[in-house]
Amino acid sequence: MATIFGIQFGSKFVSTKKYEAILNKERNDFERFTNFEKSELLNRYNALDTMIHSGEFEKKVRDLKNARYKDTEQWRQLDQYKTMSGATDIKSYLKFTKAGKLDRMKHILTNSTYKEFEDLKKFVNSPAHHSSKAQKDYKQSDAYAKEQRYKSLLKDSDIQFYLKTEKSSEYRTIQKLENSERLQTFFKLEAIVESPEFIEHKAFMEDKKRFKKSEEAQLIQEFETLKKNEEIIWYLDKKKNNPFKEIRKWALNFEEDFDGLRLNQDKWMTGYYWGKALMNETYALAGEKQLFKDDNIEMRDSVARITTRREPVKGKQWDPRHGFTVREFEYTSGLISTGQSFRQKHGKFEAKVRFSQCSPVINAFWMVGEKMTPQIDIFKTTNTKGKTLECGVHITDDKGVVQQKASRITGAKFKDKFFIYSLEWSEEAIIWKVNGLEVHRETRLIPSEPMYLVFCTTLPESPAENQLTANLEIDWIRCYSKKEE
Repeated sequence: MATIFGIQFGSKFVSTKKYEAILNKERNDFERFTNFEKSELLNRYNALDTMIHSGEFEKKVRDLKNARYKDTEQWRQLDQYKTMSGATDIKSYLKFTKAGKLDRMKHILTNSTYKEFEDLKKFVNSPAHHSSKAQKDYKQSDAYAKEQRYKSLLKDSDIQFYLKTEKSSEYRTIQKLENSERLQTFFKLEAIVESPEFIEHKAFMEDKKRFKKSEEAQLIQEFETLKKNEEIIWYLDKKKNNPFKEIRKWALNFEEDFDGLRLNQDKWMTGYYWGKALMNETYALAGEKQLFKDDNIEMRDSVARITTRREPVKGKQWDPRHGFTVREFEYTSGLISTGQSFRQKHGKFEAKVRFSQCSPVINAFWMVGEKMTPQIDIFKTTNTKGKTLECGVHITDDKGVVQQKASRITGAKFKDKFFIYSLEWSEEAIIWKVNGLEVHRETRLIPSEPMYLVFCTTLPESPAENQLTANLEIDWIRCYSKKEE
């Protein structure tokens, strides 16, 4: 990390400002990335990307760009229609029907006059009629009247039209076509080629700019525009590199930025857990020279500040041999913990912290469970010059013996500067980090119970006059649990 981002002068750690900027950028980018993943803009881009690069869509585009009207079914239908329209029999049929002759012939055939004519025609050409004509009284007979009626009907214009038309070759052609499959095919093609859809398709296929006017061209244009969108470019660039692998491992379970006017009592309790939980009262441990007071904790500039000062005060002290006793203290300080609000087994715990004084002023960020052990010291101050910190773990074994493992953290002047202290705790190991750089690892003494966070300043010895007042400042805290793979 340090070799990539540069280090602070005289420090092996990347500067807190740079490291925090990296963390914040990753968090902000991850939030931006995950929010954009759900956006309608990206949904539309992905839908167009899938559609445009499908074989079906690409075929449509090729057809629009290269297909000829002559190669379409519609062109073949139009060509067949034109051929049939030019055929003699079809032309005759259309001319005949357009002139109204076919309708007139059909009307005559269904007319009673024509039926009468046909009946009389059969009669006058029958042998019976020819025999009756030889009779003396023929002119007074019914047969004569029928003959006269027949002659009269021969002069009827419809009868004359019918008799003349019936004998024509044109009418014989019409009769052959009427109700034929050929004529049905012609009229079916005519209906097709005269439909609005066919006319529109013909105009579209004959348009040299048909692709530019097509829906497919519009979709491609929309996709090309989206490809230039800055948010999409950023998202695709991030996605290409399989981003946020580390941040995706963790779920944020607890966060505190101390932005309120006062300490959030729903999150934080002040003083050692059992004193507050059982007595609602603070106390000090035997050997400590300070008493914790709520007045020593203030919110200022979005930072929680624990102040240790010289201040005479009376309070309780816990001694395992004598229990609680009341005594005079020369100093006051502060402690905050999540003992009543948040506990977690395993995960990542980190805080941005600064302190102004060191030994014998002990500033600490630690975790503890129901008893004094197990306990994990994420950091505590030990060196008077602020160049050395200590981290470690305390755990009681099966025989009731407290085992502890501690390690020194060096490589920077920690005093008066903010650093980000992190702990990653799993079943396999506990890993301590400062500004992202691993400083210690423990694989043997590993607690297996939920623990809560504690920040405090204590005085095991009386500090020098110039060492007070002392401040422990906490800018922010974040706790994560490992997501299941």
